[in-house]
Amino acid sequence: MTSQEMDGALSAMARGSSLLLRECESERRRMEELNALSEAAIERRIEDQGSVYEADSVLLSVRLALATSCAKGHRDAAREFVCWWLDAALVAWKSAVQGTPLHYARVSAAAPNTLMTDDDLAVLPKADERTRQLVELGAFLGPGPVSGHDDGLAAMTADLAARSGLLVGQDEAGNIRLLDGADPEARRRRLWGDFWLEHGIPALPEPDELDLLLGRGPGEVAGRLRSAVQAVIQATMARSRIAEMESHEAPWTPAEMEEYDRLSDQLSLLTNLLADLAQAITDNLPAIRATAPAAIDATATEPRGPAG
Repeated sequence: MTSQEMDGALSAMARGSSLLLRECESERRRMEELNALSEAAIERRIEDQGSVYEADSVLLSVRLALATSCAKGHRDAAREFVCWWLDAALVAWKSAVQGTPLHYARVSAAAPNTLMTDDDLAVLPKADERTRQLVELGAFLGPGPVSGHDDGLAAMTADLAARSGLLVGQDEAGNIRLLDGADPEARRRRLWGDFWLEHGIPALPEPDELDLLLGRGPGEVAGRLRSAVQAVIQATMARSRIAEMESHEAPWTPAEMEEYDRLSDQLSLLTNLLADLAQAITDNLPAIRATAPAAIDATATEPRGPAG
């Protein structure tokens, strides 16, 4: 995959992300408007002793439920699409700095609502060997998901397989077989691990790798990218702090309530911050390439175009 093709793909992802984020915000506003109408209707019923079974009241409840579902669907779709864009941008950034080739299958790996061929799946990172061995042992020793029985070992094996993006099956001889899941969620789990499972974001570079990547670009570019990564990390950490606060049973102090509101606002911006980071990488790839080793273009034998 050439640099020009990569830039075109990232630009298309940027346009798609922008569209989904706008639609997501529109659906959020619609949900909040209907929620405000619903709360006002509840107050009127309390004052006037109205019935919850009135047609207008039921209709408002139905519309609010639909709006809430749509808002969540748009929010999840926007997150998945933006994460695909960021993952592809990170792959391109590493390729530019390290001078390694770009493969269509790897760039397409996290594309939502797509399946991949076996040949394309073979290009993607695998679940680590220790995890595969544990899943195989669990499926072999217990009744497991293969036979359909349910016990502690079976549940743990099924959970580990699902978290790792693996499918457990049997061949015609009854031997345990592990397959890499081809659906987008399984691919995301293999690509990003706990980054995705725990935080809903793509895997970010390790500190040493990030330091190397930032050090191979112009100073002003490195500053923008560092700030964008920092913003994502801060919003991600806000989720962990919120979970910690919600686990406390003691009444909150005013300072804690203020902190919770601030963290919630920060977390609500996470998808936009991921998009900001992806945009920063996309915008600055030409400058990064100009100061980094020449990237190796894809070989002529590589399939032309992302997997569908």
